Amino acid sequence: MIERQPSHPPSDPLPAVAAARASSARLGPDERPVRIQLFAALLLGLVLVASGLYLWRRPHTASDGSSAPEVGSAASLLAGGDAGAITVGSAGDAGTDSPVALSDPRVLVCQDRGSKRTPADQCDHLASVEQALAQAITQSAQCVPSSAGGGTIEYVADVSFSRHKVSVVLPRAGRSVHDRKVVGACAAAVRGALQGVGIDSVSHEHARYKISVTATYGGRGQADRGRSP
Repeated sequence: MIERQPSHPPSDPLPAVAAARASSARLGPDERPVRIQLFAALLLGLVLVASGLYLWRRPHTASDGSSAPEVGSAASLLAGGDAGAITVGSAGDAGTDSPVALSDPRVLVCQDRGSKRTPADQCDHLASVEQALAQAITQSAQCVPSSAGGGTIEYVADVSFSRHKVSVVLPRAGRSVHDRKVVGACAAAVRGALQGVGIDSVSHEHARYKISVTATYGGRGQADRGRSP
C-alpha cells in the first residue's frame, strides 16, 4: 500500500504563516519607529489645530484682564435676553458725582387679554427691560441742564409683547421738572436710546407690562451746595 506524501515538507510552515513572516521581513525592524513618529506628528498637528480654534473663538476679556461686560447702549442690553442685564444705579446714588440718580424699577401693570387683572405686587419682573430703561435714562442725563435747577422725572416703559414694541411716556404727575423744553428733550433722548430694542427673547409671564423708573436730576444749586465747606 502506497502512502501519500504531504503537499509540502513537514519542516515548511503553513502558507499564511510564511506570508506573514515574509511581510514582516520586508518591513524590517527600522520601519516601526517611523510609524510611531508619523502617528505622533499627526496627533501633534490635531492638538495644534484644536488649540488654534479655541484661541480664535474664546470670548475676549477687558483690557484689565477682567471679564466684566462694558456698559453699552440700552439696545445691547436686550440683545442677549435677561442675561445681559447690568445694574445702572439707584436712588441711593444721589450723593455721588452722577448727574442723575434712579429709583428702583417698579412694575405698575402686568396684564393679558381678557378681563383678568394681576395685582402689581404679583407681577414678574423683566430684568433686562428694566436695566435697559435705566441705562437709557443714565445716557440721556444731560437733557436736564444744571441751569434748570434739577428735579424729578418719571419714565414709564409700556412693554407690549403682542405688538413687539416698547414705548415710553413721562406722566405729568410723576415729575417736578415743569420746563416743557427740558421734558421734551429728555423724552426724545430716552426714546431714541430705546429705539429698535428687541424683546422677543425676554422671558415673561404676561402680554403687557408698564415699568416705572423715577430719575432725580441735580441742578446748579445742588452742585453749589456740594462744593461749599
